[in-house]
Amino acid sequence: MTIPFLKLHVAGHDFILIDQDNLVSERTDYKPAHREVAELILDRRCGVGGDGCIFMISEKKQPGLKPTLIGRLFASDGRELPLSPDALLCIARLAMDTGRSNAGTLVIENTISERTYELTAIDSRSFLLPLPYPAVQPLTLIVDGRSAWAYRISMQTSYLVAGAVPGGPGAKRVRQALLAMEKTNDIPLVLRQHTKDIIRYVGPERTDRMESAVAAVLAAGFQGFVSDSGIPGLEGAIVAEWRGRGGAVSYASFPATPTTSQTSGPSTLIDRGRFWVNPDRNLGIQVVGKAEYVFDGNFDL
Repeated sequence: MTIPFLKLHVAGHDFILIDQDNLVSERTDYKPAHREVAELILDRRCGVGGDGCIFMISEKKQPGLKPTLIGRLFASDGRELPLSPDALLCIARLAMDTGRSNAGTLVIENTISERTYELTAIDSRSFLLPLPYPAVQPLTLIVDGRSAWAYRISMQTSYLVAGAVPGGPGAKRVRQALLAMEKTNDIPLVLRQHTKDIIRYVGPERTDRMESAVAAVLAAGFQGFVSDSGIPGLEGAIVAEWRGRGGAVSYASFPATPTTSQTSGPSTLIDRGRFWVNPDRNLGIQVVGKAEYVFDGNFDL
């Protein structure tokens, strides 16, 4: 059986996307399970390789209406995972390019989490994805007898974010303390203020860049690192940028709600690890990003 696929990348992660609407089996008696296909195609030595395998199919609605998209995400070991923001952007990109959007709005359902996501097209490649405002738990971190601030921020993954304070332990000792706490299953992130408008943060290399940037932004905001621009509608908007194994959060004057006529924020280069984020307690976390095609091909099972 030959399976056509697309490979896309989003903010440092690569995905295999299989469009089941165009999947035609030459052997009707052989229908491999999704997890079986994922294990084979995601193998970086013997397959194509990727951080996840996305299966996308259209659910037909009433005549004249655009279909709802159903997405499923599988890891290389065959486990099914909830759709990540990266995976949602991959589905949205292909759906837009193949005309399966409804006036710039895409509805994507995830069967495993029983959640429905609604993405808004900013342009032909960028999409606005609202995420729920995460649970934030303030903590006090004691290092060498001195206290430092810390937050546990729970999204699809739980992050333990901490930073150095004047008169307290340095960033290096804070990072060592967080690494020693890995038994908590939290992903450690260490923040430090680089300049007036830039917060740098460091985490494990394979950390999800979008989620970790949101965690860094929230922690920086709670610590008062985020200063309002003084212009109505431009408070707290940021651009998150990764550099090497670490990252930086820089603040910019982007509209709180992007529109098709305002693309200076969303059009920031994703292939350099940049995207647009705006935390809002009432609206949740607004993320604008885009998926880029790498190549397409066929995989023989």
